[in-house]
Amino acid sequence: SSGINAEYGQKTELKINSAREEFRPVAARGSILYFLITEMSMVNEMYQTSLVQFLSLFDLSMEKSEKSPITSKRLESIIEHLTFAVFEYTCRGLYEDHKFLFTLLLALKIDL
Repeated sequence: SSGINAEYGQKTELKINSAREEFRPVAARGSILYFLITEMSMVNEMYQTSLVQFLSLFDLSMEKSEKSPITSKRLESIIEHLTFAVFEYTCRGLYEDHKFLFTLLLALKIDL
């Protein structure tokens, strides 16, 4: 019985690791976005965003993005939703003079 449980546990661990690796691009985009919005505080001290605020946007994007049984489409949907949600949220709090800078930095960081 313990041999069957150990084998089942190993198979489950492999499935979890595989799923985690599939979602790595979402985590990478989230990291890029989070550090970009925290770096905006160097432009103006008033532009401070907490990790909790960012994670609420991240969670909302996971919930609201289009669902798909095809993993690649699901990931694309989450990334698009998250990027636009962060863009909208951040631009709402920026001075007009800094919106172009933020947009440029966003485009450059995503492209690199």
